[in-house]
Amino acid sequence: MCTACIRAKHKQNILKVKTKPTTKPFEIIHSDVCGPFSTPTSTGHHYYILFIHDCTRYTSVWVLPDEKSRTCTSAYQSFQARVDSMGYEVKQFRCDNGHGEYDNKNFRLVLTAHGTTYEPCPPYAHHMNGIAERMIQTITETARSMMIESQAPLAFSGEAVNTAAYIHQRTPNEGLTKRDDHDGYQAPSPTPYEMLQSFGKPSHDNDGNEISYQAPLHHLRRFGCYASRLIPEPQCHGKFSP
Repeated sequence: MCTACIRAKHKQNILKVKTKPTTKPFEIIHSDVCGPFSTPTSTGHHYYILFIHDCTRYTSVWVLPDEKSRTCTSAYQSFQARVDSMGYEVKQFRCDNGHGEYDNKNFRLVLTAHGTTYEPCPPYAHHMNGIAERMIQTITETARSMMIESQAPLAFSGEAVNTAAYIHQRTPNEGLTKRDDHDGYQAPSPTPYEMLQSFGKPSHDNDGNEISYQAPLHHLRRFGCYASRLIPEPQCHGKFSP
């Protein structure tokens, strides 16, 4: 055994263990923080935090001014309020071992008050928080592409991140369960939005018609497209002002 080679070439052996996905929304939440941005947003934000549902891969984003414990705790409390309003319960919370964002007294108290188990990955083992890490890559790359294509100033990076998450919620995901039609045709994978909205609800109405839970897309616009804002009449200076 060559101890010099061990000390010179040693690598971490990553064991990928396939886990069974959950069957109910919000049972397990994966989270991570991304940042800082090279240029702050127009509102002075430098980071964003993700909350990902293990069952549906539905991703919620909060843009943050910093990654301090009180800021991340406040974002999670807002997310928890949404979960409570939908009648679900967060049983497990998985994240990295960040002491400033998650592993602190304030955040643990919020989880304990709701009966949520705290599951951080070991130090220097970010691959164990792979779902959140991969989602950050997806959201960041999508936002970066929109920023480059639209040539928008870097101050709009927060809007690009929120738009990327919004689009991802309404995009078919190969990781979700596929549905088979009666004729054997395999339909496209449902979107995270559709899967979340249809969970536990009937697929047909009383007349036998199929109920659609697809997200409306008519309001979507190209990121960075031209728009003009109408000035309210009380704020106009005279009849011939813009």
